[in-house]
Amino acid sequence: MTKSSRQAAIAGYLKRDDGVDWKGLTDYANSMYDVRDELEIADVEDNFDTETAQKAIKSKTPYLTLRPLQIIPAEFRKDLQKLQDAFIEKGVINVDEQVAKLKALDWNKLTDATIKLAGEDPTAFYEVATKEVLGEEADEDMMAVIAGLLLNVLRRYFRNLGEDMTHELSKVDEAKSGDAPLGCPTCGAPAAISSVTEGTEGTSNNRYLFCSCCGTQWPFERIRCALCGNTNSNKLKYVYADEDPAHRMHVCEDCGGAMATVFQDALKGPMDYDIELITTGVILSMYEDPAHRMHVCEDCGHG
Repeated sequence: MTKSSRQAAIAGYLKRDDGVDWKGLTDYANSMYDVRDELEIADVEDNFDTETAQKAIKSKTPYLTLRPLQIIPAEFRKDLQKLQDAFIEKGVINVDEQVAKLKALDWNKLTDATIKLAGEDPTAFYEVATKEVLGEEADEDMMAVIAGLLLNVLRRYFRNLGEDMTHELSKVDEAKSGDAPLGCPTCGAPAAISSVTEGTEGTSNNRYLFCSCCGTQWPFERIRCALCGNTNSNKLKYVYADEDPAHRMHVCEDCGGAMATVFQDALKGPMDYDIELITTGVILSMYEDPAHRMHVCEDCGHG
């Protein structure tokens, strides 16, 4: 995903006429990603190892569990401060109360052990890091802001690794891709979003999961909950607004969860996962609005 791919995806949203301020939303998203991608961070030698990657894929063990990324604590704290300053300077974070609270943060509260955890298990890192920085009684808004900063810095650290693992995962034979991992094959984080693309002639449509932490994309079964692994098609349905078949919620009756899923061929523009992470949040709220009639897709993901 590059700046040009984001711009192409944004152009598709600007063609919509459904009462949503897509320009304002995509401008915000684009500015956030631009600041993140332009951030000069410390050099990280991931030394991607193909043998370890194949072992991780076969054993369904996150790559970072087998080969942790070595992050220098002092540099990591500096990078967090640089991103925080840039987000405030560029107006990505512009709520006065949040800006005041951010300026009062002390990234030195992050211990070396916690930062080391970021290179091994990012999901566990988020939980520990948030408590270290904000304390036990942090408000939800600041927790979301802090998580966003941590996520965007790690995304930069993991960018090359995520791209390399995506390439390795693309080699997995479709016939052998059953029982794909629920967590990211690279960092173990839960999938943030899924997508479906039209298959080639004589093949079924392809589904992929995407990790917002490291940017890895991996193949996943069409008829399976990405949250709990349920494969009972009678308990899996796609729910969507009639006027927007491109964006669907893959709902599982077993766990009660739902995974935002983008049907790329129905989009009004090119697909970019980063932009979809922002826009599907708005679309989900539209789905929940009683003014929008819901439709249950009877093909359970086959269509």
